[in-house]
Amino acid sequence: MKKQIRKLVGVAILLTAAAASGQIAHQVQVTVPFSFMAGGKVSPAGQYKVEFDYTRDLLTLSSDNFKTFLLTTTTVHSGETRSYLRFHRFGGEWFLQTVTFDGVAQNVPIGKHQREIMIASKSSSGPPLIADIAVH
Repeated sequence: MKKQIRKLVGVAILLTAAAASGQIAHQVQVTVPFSFMAGGKVSPAGQYKVEFDYTRDLLTLSSDNFKTFLLTTTTVHSGETRSYLRFHRFGGEWFLQTVTFDGVAQNVPIGKHQREIMIASKSSSGPPLIADIAVH
């Protein structure tokens, strides 16, 4: 009976470990040469760690010089083979739009402030500038 309980406990531990490994987030680093907005927060230029948690549609941005914050995202399959962060510039401000990693894109939702700037810049200038910054 003790052997069966040990085996059962062992199998339960293995299944728990397997389930947890499926939830491990992917982490990359990127150097952003300009300040930008994401999730309603302004982030300074600098080196960032970006973590993707596809199981919960979460994106985490962290930096030694800036407080870590989480963004809920929408996951889409892009088919891209490269990994990068896409920023759009409206008016004088850059906004994080999409993070793509191994063919999966995480779209960052548009906040109220970004929407206001987008509307204002459409009437005063042409299409937004786009910058793709490769991750490493």
